[in-house]
Amino acid sequence: MLQKSFLQEMTQSQRELFDEYAKLLQEENKRLNLTRITEIEDIRQRHFEDSLVVLPILKEYQAGLDRTPSLIDVGSGGGFPSLALAIALPDWSFTSIEATGKKVAFQNLVVNELGLGNVEVIQARAEEVANEFDFRETFDVATNRAVGVLSMVAELCVPFVRKGGLFLTWKGPKLSQEIGSGKKALHMLGCNDLEELPYTLCGEDPAQSGYRLLKATKRSHTPGEYPRAFKDIKSNQLGK
Repeated sequence: MLQKSFLQEMTQSQRELFDEYAKLLQEENKRLNLTRITEIEDIRQRHFEDSLVVLPILKEYQAGLDRTPSLIDVGSGGGFPSLALAIALPDWSFTSIEATGKKVAFQNLVVNELGLGNVEVIQARAEEVANEFDFRETFDVATNRAVGVLSMVAELCVPFVRKGGLFLTWKGPKLSQEIGSGKKALHMLGCNDLEELPYTLCGEDPAQSGYRLLKATKRSHTPGEYPRAFKDIKSNQLGK
């Protein structure tokens, strides 16, 4: 699908927040090395617009709720997609999980400077907090953007999702190599109804795009043994 510009659909105040976010990322990246994408327009395109491609899915999901929806972003790095979505969806609640201290510090800087009251940033390892009562199967949506193979990412994310909720992950051309074991892993974790959604960012050539968004719906509880310790997740991937 050819992607429209979601930034252009934001309110003026939201666009100003995105501009401030981009400037903070550009400035702090000089000392923290947060991203290889450093030009403002590239940040808008490759970080912001790419993060916002899930907005139609999230809004459709929200339409069926009578409460504040919640999203947890696993391995959120510089705050993508979590902080970008928090700007776009002020009526959602966001939890951003990141293990690296400098990235957590940057996200907290953004949250404070932009006044994002709907975000909590936590420095933790996902496979550890996923077993805590306040986190396990309590979120409507879990996201992960372009980090790790599908079966590994699924095991780290799906235990956070409540029955009926969604798992969303951003992938590239390698998804075709991961989808077989990934589908098996997702089924083992309680997910089915998988959809593979190709997309193209606004202004890019569809013929050159390898972007994929994978959407899975959680239909049953995740067995208690998942997620395993990370060394086991990495060395003995589910579905293989």
